[in-house]
Amino acid sequence: MRALIGRGRALGNTWVTDMRHFLDGAGAMPDGMPGPALDLALFLGAIVAWVTSGRSAADHRMNVACRRSPGRRRCPGEILASFEADGASISWHCPLCGDNGVTRGWEGTPWDRRRTETSP
Repeated sequence: MRALIGRGRALGNTWVTDMRHFLDGAGAMPDGMPGPALDLALFLGAIVAWVTSGRSAADHRMNVACRRSPGRRRCPGEILASFEADGASISWHCPLCGDNGVTRGWEGTPWDRRRTETSP
């Protein structure tokens, strides 16, 4: 049975993910990844890339559309995301359908957009 919040809206899924689980031993996405896993990796990767790209911490809006389809209709929500206080976790949610999650293990992955400092 689905949990309900607010005015009868269904509570979205809660995803606790580690981005390294989508990578092979060489740190790349493996060929032949099943479609649903690839879709999830690309969705979560877009969130990680957006948050780590250095956008303003005051604005949590992103250019990442919600991926849920409650009632077989695409959710029109846009994902909101930010770093958690520990700096190693990214929390995200859709304000319309409630889909949400926490992503870890993104450091050093292809989706990590932080600038790396180089020594002279």
